[in-house]
Amino acid sequence: MTDRRTVTYATTKLLNQATAARILLELGDLLARQDRADLALTGGRDAADVYALMGADPLSRSVDWSRVHLWWSDERFVGLEDPDRNDEQARRAWYGSLIDQGLLPQANVHPMPVDTRSPAQVETADQEENERALTQAAARYQQEIIDQLGPEGRMDLAVFGVGPDGHYASLFPDRPEVRLQDDDLLVTGVSNSPKLPPLRVTMTTPFIRRTPKVWLFTSTVAKASAVAAALGTTDDPHVPSSYARGTLETLWLLDADAASKLN
Repeated sequence: MTDRRTVTYATTKLLNQATAARILLELGDLLARQDRADLALTGGRDAADVYALMGADPLSRSVDWSRVHLWWSDERFVGLEDPDRNDEQARRAWYGSLIDQGLLPQANVHPMPVDTRSPAQVETADQEENERALTQAAARYQQEIIDQLGPEGRMDLAVFGVGPDGHYASLFPDRPEVRLQDDDLLVTGVSNSPKLPPLRVTMTTPFIRRTPKVWLFTSTVAKASAVAAALGTTDDPHVPSSYARGTLETLWLLDADAASKLN
């Protein structure tokens, strides 16, 4: 298992600026060694701030975006036009501009499937219907990964936020998805999520752990207990982010408040 390394920044602003620059530099390094780079993105307010900074950073001009592929570690299973979709938030904050400028091909963007059911159908659906829809969506995304990268494929870099409850991606405390150990299951559905919306799709920990570099970034004192718990143990289903690691590097990027309960 790779050691987990932490880097702490004095403020959230510095943390977000540094995270944005790190991602851009890593993409440039990857493309100097290989034909393409596959990046797994996360959602949330912190992530949107980082993506906006990536778009504004002069380093962005040094990246050959035509060889970068964007994926999502998890997604809210809602309709295409729902503004809460992680994909939509990232598009508005950042990568939509790259597409508009002709720098990033639309085909290089791999959003997770949407819920194609009408609001009325979703409202009246029972548990079995929801789980069937989630299973089909997860299977489609897994097949897209395999089609693009092969059955043993992986991301090159995966970035995650961390919730106050210690979750990452859509892997929540004490949920069965956290304990999945099937190396052949790359993506799974999540029903009855404790965080709204209740239906989600997520990469699994076994698949995430194929990634050479896994970075987690988070801020504010509200996350301090979760950060301390995750870094104080490994593979604890009460603290899902304790499972997060890469084959070469596991990096936690924190502001001073999020790091305040570390020894």
